[in-house]
Amino acid sequence: MALTVKDILTLPALSQMQLVAGEKGTNRSITCAGIAEHEFAEGMNFNEPDYFEKDSIVLTSLLFARDNPGLILPAVQFLVNSGVSAFAYKTVIYEDLPEEVLAYADAHDFPIYKYTDVWYETIIFEVLTAVERNDARYLSETRIEQMIRNTAGPDDIESIRRGISLLSGRTVSACYIKTPSLDAERIFRNYYMLRNLREKFIATKYDGGLFILISTTKQSKNAHRMILSEACSALSLPVSADDITLSRMHPAADLNKAFQEAYYGWIAGLVSLHKVDSYENLGVYSAILPLADSPELKSYALSYMGKISSFEETAEAYINNGGDIVATSVDMQCHSNTIRYRLNRMKELTGAKNQTDHELFRDLSIAYVVCAVLSRNNSID
Repeated sequence: MALTVKDILTLPALSQMQLVAGEKGTNRSITCAGIAEHEFAEGMNFNEPDYFEKDSIVLTSLLFARDNPGLILPAVQFLVNSGVSAFAYKTVIYEDLPEEVLAYADAHDFPIYKYTDVWYETIIFEVLTAVERNDARYLSETRIEQMIRNTAGPDDIESIRRGISLLSGRTVSACYIKTPSLDAERIFRNYYMLRNLREKFIATKYDGGLFILISTTKQSKNAHRMILSEACSALSLPVSADDITLSRMHPAADLNKAFQEAYYGWIAGLVSLHKVDSYENLGVYSAILPLADSPELKSYALSYMGKISSFEETAEAYINNGGDIVATSVDMQCHSNTIRYRLNRMKELTGAKNQTDHELFRDLSIAYVVCAVLSRNNSID
């Protein structure tokens, strides 16, 4: 399950906090932490509904109410209406809160805690670290691998969905990014420092790359694509959102399909003649790649690549260059006629000497991407 208010109170920096109201709300989800100081001060007229993150614990010293305790109740009411999960105040100005504040918190099952000498930064760091570990537990590389390979059962997927509060009642899509310049560790760390965007997507590591799992209540392709653009910009990803293959939209209960389509879309994009920005546009690959482990497709791919094994380097360069003979010759540092000769030999070796180059590329690329999936699966086995 997602972390709760009760869970985070077991963290070292929060363990000395004392509950003063809202006991029935301690099962609320916690995804982050924030600070409230001057926002509610007299004369500020603070009214930014999205300033405090939903499902957060908000920390304060109540400095804004130093000379006017009547400001505390409106502040708590604002936090409740903003979807904040809990409120904790440091007892440097007030030891106890006004009775009307405690009564309101109890009536709305809104936990309020008091504590003494702990730095804000320490509390926030421990909360974010706990959330990161919790997400990693539910979206570990092993679990993602099981979803991609379709070995995760309905109960496993439901456990993941319930374990991450962001997925509750949402539509999801996903993409997979892996480039030589991708620093997944840095990006993953930076992700947990974001504020507003962490309510829109999840970043998680996989096989040296990065999955972006988009989650929103909107069932609109444009909405998902816009969130992907925001994620690329906020995380400084080494690739444009327009060049990323995004899965189809799925209900959170079909989370595995989003991961499968994102991963297979990435593989297919490596050999596509054209830029593919969505799984719907993958053409035949969308039907072929999920079946890579089937006996028939596995046999075809391994047999095909085995027949041309003496030209493996040329075949890979030809595919990576999208069937462009001239570009392949540049990569291979040889004349384009040499590449044409090798392609003709591949046609002969596979028993299709009358094929056009486009037909060769079609068959070769299918065999190649299927073998890529099989090789990836075997490396896990």
